[in-house]
Amino acid sequence: MKKRIFLLPIIILLLLSGGVYVARAEDGVTFAPTEVAIDFPNSITFDSRAVSADAGIVKAQFIYYLDRYGASDSTTRENIDIEPGKDVALYYQWDTHDSTIIPWAPIVYRWRVIDANGNRYESEPQRIEYKDTRFDWKERSGDNVTVLWHDKPDIFGDKVFAIAQKAIDRQRKLFGTNLAIPIRIIVYNNLGEFSDWHSVALDWVGGEAFPDFGVTTQIVTSKLPDSYWLNAVIPHEISHLYLYQAAYNPAAPVPVWLNEGIAQYNQFTDEGAESMVKRAARRGDLIPLTSLAAGFGQHDEARIRLSYAEGLSAVKYLVATYGEEGLARLMADYRKGLVTDDAFQDALGVSMGQFQQDWAEYVGAPAGSMITPTPWPLPTFPPTPTPMTFGDADAATPASPTQAPSPSPTSAAPASTATPPPTAAASTPIPPKDERQTPFCPGLFILLPIPLLAIFLRRT
Repeated sequence: MKKRIFLLPIIILLLLSGGVYVARAEDGVTFAPTEVAIDFPNSITFDSRAVSADAGIVKAQFIYYLDRYGASDSTTRENIDIEPGKDVALYYQWDTHDSTIIPWAPIVYRWRVIDANGNRYESEPQRIEYKDTRFDWKERSGDNVTVLWHDKPDIFGDKVFAIAQKAIDRQRKLFGTNLAIPIRIIVYNNLGEFSDWHSVALDWVGGEAFPDFGVTTQIVTSKLPDSYWLNAVIPHEISHLYLYQAAYNPAAPVPVWLNEGIAQYNQFTDEGAESMVKRAARRGDLIPLTSLAAGFGQHDEARIRLSYAEGLSAVKYLVATYGEEGLARLMADYRKGLVTDDAFQDALGVSMGQFQQDWAEYVGAPAGSMITPTPWPLPTFPPTPTPMTFGDADAATPASPTQAPSPSPTSAAPASTATPPPTAAASTPIPPKDERQTPFCPGLFILLPIPLLAIFLRRT
């Protein structure tokens, strides 16, 4: 009788666990090679077949994500229509027209099918690049950088490549680290070519950096090399990519004024920003650096120009006072996850507020005119217990909110989520309160019968 008492809980657990078995493709399903067709910037189509040696295939999904460096990857799962059977056609078209999917973005994808017995099979993940197929591109590559351009002479690409290589060599010394991933520079000839793949394009943008892809896109209208513009925009955008790889930590973002200031500091041109900043200091119009931590805005051109100038001025002051070694220490502290005030205190020995005041006086502002920000106190709330009640077993469970992009693929779900563009994250509203289901704990039903059965058998 004792043996029965010990075996029964195990049998109950096995019956109630209901685990899902995910089989490898070679166990029963064969996937044909996928044919990929790119119509940049409108769509990508994927075409394949799945053949089952056992039960017929009844469901299929296409799973994909943008492969970001060091950042979160948002996996999208799309249910696709199929004719159930042992040999099914797999087809998916991704509409990219309004998604701002950048050129040469790496995409990782795979297929998933489910047979009539409930077994799941997945193809091996494949990786492609979303190439701009509109033009006949020329290419110049080295160990750390690739330059792509079209409808310009070879001398143009050679010039861009030489400037990029010089910028990378200089910034390697400044940041004190090597590039983790190579940089790709894509040159467009006009605003139309550049803006066609943007869901929203700003006419004052001359170049963009996409640090989590190691890609920068530029607009260069001249046929022959424009030395001044190339010596400004190429090192500037490379700086954004390099700084991201040297200092990125999601818990401690580098302030925008510091990021843009370092990018201008790394240019091979003199922007003459110091005079603008000194005039603003004399008039009392300096914008506090702490107000420029999250961005410069988009519509006030005068404020944007002053913001860029202040960023460059503050970085020049930082280097003049603490040396490039101090700047490298500061970037290393951001990499460790120190927030701005802690990073400045650790790397430079002053708080962010004190640095801001010292810089303001350095450019001619009256002593004490730049108010040192006071840290906003964070309230502490007592812990609130979460009630745990049993919900209606027949009630439908509402979908949970779609998360911001995450580094790894999530488990399969019938509903699909849209892959966000590089600068935005999609979200789903939380259901209304009266539609939410109370939490349910199936483990209680697994454990409750065990002591009751044991008592019953013991009495028997």
